[in-house]
Amino acid sequence: VNYIAVCNSLQASPNAVAAGLCVDNIFALIYFPIVSALASGKPDLATISDDDDDLQEETKDVTKGEITIQSLSTILSMSTAITFISHTLLNLFKRSTSHALPLSTLLSILVLLLAPSKMLKPLQPTAEVVGTTLLYLFFATAGAPGFSIASSMKECFLPLSFFLIVLYALHGATLYFIRFLITRFSKKKNESVALQRLLTASSAAIGGPATAVALAKSNGWNSLIVPSLLVGNLGYAVATFLGIGFHAFFR
Repeated sequence: VNYIAVCNSLQASPNAVAAGLCVDNIFALIYFPIVSALASGKPDLATISDDDDDLQEETKDVTKGEITIQSLSTILSMSTAITFISHTLLNLFKRSTSHALPLSTLLSILVLLLAPSKMLKPLQPTAEVVGTTLLYLFFATAGAPGFSIASSMKECFLPLSFFLIVLYALHGATLYFIRFLITRFSKKKNESVALQRLLTASSAAIGGPATAVALAKSNGWNSLIVPSLLVGNLGYAVATFLGIGFHAFFR
């Protein structure tokens, strides 16, 4: 999501975007099985008691829910309205429409922050299904020009692969040294850097909230489902603007 938003804002060519997605998917096919193997057999860090009604209800709302015509219509209407407002503001201030996606992201965050939670909670299951479906549709259309980018893939495969190797290595090293330092200098066992938390956070950083939730649910880590959603969506909220900011800084 952030990758496409940044590419759209920087007006990257379709071939460059598709090539980046291809290389990224290859590394993801290596990364996620490794994370799943490391997570296998690890117990949940906290068992939700019957007395903890709030956390139980919150987890239930996120993982289960009914999709209705009303909720689907509301989600589509809100998405259309946010998109329309974004393009209207850009036209009003005579800005390029390439910034529509980051602006739509910002408006969506404002809606999430300002709208009453009672109004948004019933829409969560529908929003998750619609968003995931459209994301898969985008991946399918992004892969459509695959044959036409064969020559460009040969040229950019090694540089992109080297960049991702460095990126994944720094990501893993950062998590390892944070865990090492905290466990080394902490007088008592600190569950904040438990392997379950680090793997879930890593999955949220690499693949977003969907993959982090899938990892937590598949291993029965019910106490990490809601945090993985929050961390993943926080990344969606800030990473686009950080990416555009880095481009402006290093250009």
